[in-house]
Amino acid sequence: MPHVESAAASDGPPLQDAWHAEFQRLVPLWESLRNTSEVIIPISISRVNQFDAARLDVEMSAMLKEQLVKVFSLMKPGFLFQYEPELDAFLEFLIWRFSIWVDKPTPGNALMNLKYRDERAAPITGKEVRTGLEGPGLSVSQKIFYCISFVGGQYIWSRLQSFSAFRRWGDSEQRPLARCTWGLVQNAEGLYKAASFFNLLLFLYGGRYKTIVERILKARLVYESPNMNRAVSFEYMNRQLVWNEFSVNLFLARANSLSAIEI
Repeated sequence: MPHVESAAASDGPPLQDAWHAEFQRLVPLWESLRNTSEVIIPISISRVNQFDAARLDVEMSAMLKEQLVKVFSLMKPGFLFQYEPELDAFLEFLIWRFSIWVDKPTPGNALMNLKYRDERAAPITGKEVRTGLEGPGLSVSQKIFYCISFVGGQYIWSRLQSFSAFRRWGDSEQRPLARCTWGLVQNAEGLYKAASFFNLLLFLYGGRYKTIVERILKARLVYESPNMNRAVSFEYMNRQLVWNEFSVNLFLARANSLSAIEI
């Protein structure tokens, strides 16, 4: 009879917290099943668009520099040559200040329908993901580091190269410290070029970060609008090339005719 009493006791009502304990045990299993059922939306950003955006930013900076140089056209020749690194840094800072700092795309990125996204905080799955382009912009620290590395880095490097060339650090007659510093500068330039080439290979393979600064900051270029094409038209460029070639041919024909008359 003791065996029958123990069986009856085991078939009695469950403990008061049994349902809660069972629920807590099944929650991780349910979360894992729900996560596996979510599909990650793959996005592919055109590499040509990103290269074109960088090229357009360079052209924009060159246009601004050309207009600024015209302001000092009445100054003595060569006045701005010694301040060219500062001028370039000032223009790059202006572009950064009125684009990236205020969460707006650069002129080249705007024409290519691109914007910077903080890849560290970008959502991968969930209800907020619809096109895969969602995500916050760059943080304040990312923007500041972008300015320091891109604007300040280019300025310091150009100034260091001009100063070392003016002081002729690479000559064998210079002091050992100067020659050692020149060797370190050349080695640093070689390492940077090698790292840039390796980053270019990774970019061509994955299409995520076209520069080393973007890879370090995890700042990825994504489409600003999924339904917008590139805003650049090459009709003007083609027309300009045609007229340029036509004018060159006319100049050569006139030069040949003048040479024939002289003979």
